[in-house]
Amino acid sequence: MALHLQKFQLDLSLKPISSISFSLSFFILTILSFFPMPLEAKSETRAAIRVYEAIKIIGGDTFDATDGNIKFHVRIAGMDAPEKGSAFRKLTTVELKSRIEGKKIEIQSVGPKMDRYNRVLGQVMVDGRDIGIELIEIGLATYYRPGCSDYPANKKSYDYDPRPYIAAEERARVKKIRLWSDPKTILPCMVRKAIGH
Repeated sequence: MALHLQKFQLDLSLKPISSISFSLSFFILTILSFFPMPLEAKSETRAAIRVYEAIKIIGGDTFDATDGNIKFHVRIAGMDAPEKGSAFRKLTTVELKSRIEGKKIEIQSVGPKMDRYNRVLGQVMVDGRDIGIELIEIGLATYYRPGCSDYPANKKSYDYDPRPYIAAEERARVKKIRLWSDPKTILPCMVRKAIGH
C-alpha cells in the first residue's frame, strides 16, 4: 500500500500544477452538476411565498384557496375580523370577497403554518398589497392579539412583525371609522373569549 501511495505521489509531481487544478475542478463541477442547487440560499426563518387563487370566502378573515389541484382553508394572519353576530361581520366578509375572490393571491406562511383549526396561517397579498392591513385600515378588522393582550405585552407570541397592523388600526381609530365609530366596540378576541373559543 505504501508503494502505491509513493507511486501516486510521484505521478502527481510529474504533472504540471495547472493541469491538476483543471482536472480537479472539472471533476468537482461534474459531480455537483448531478445535484440540484438553489439559485438563492433561503434562510430557515424566511417563509415561502406561493401564488394561489382565492375561490370561496368563508368569513372576514377566512377563505378557501387552491393551487389548481388542492383546495385548502386559509386564515389571514395579522388581522382579526368581527365574529359572528358582531357589527360589521357581514360587511367585512363582503369586502374581503371583493378584494380577493377569483384573484391570484400570494400567501406567506407564518408561524406553524397551520392553526388549531387546520387552516393555513399566512399573510395574504394581492398585487403587492397586504389585505389584512387594508381591512384594518378601513375599520373592518383589528390587529390580531394573541391571548387578547395588546402589543408589546405579548411580543413573544408573534411569528411576524405586528407593527404595520397596529399602525393601520391606530389610523382607523383616529378616523373613528366603522368598528371604531362606536367607543364600546368589543374586540373579536374578547367575543371569542366570552364564548369559550
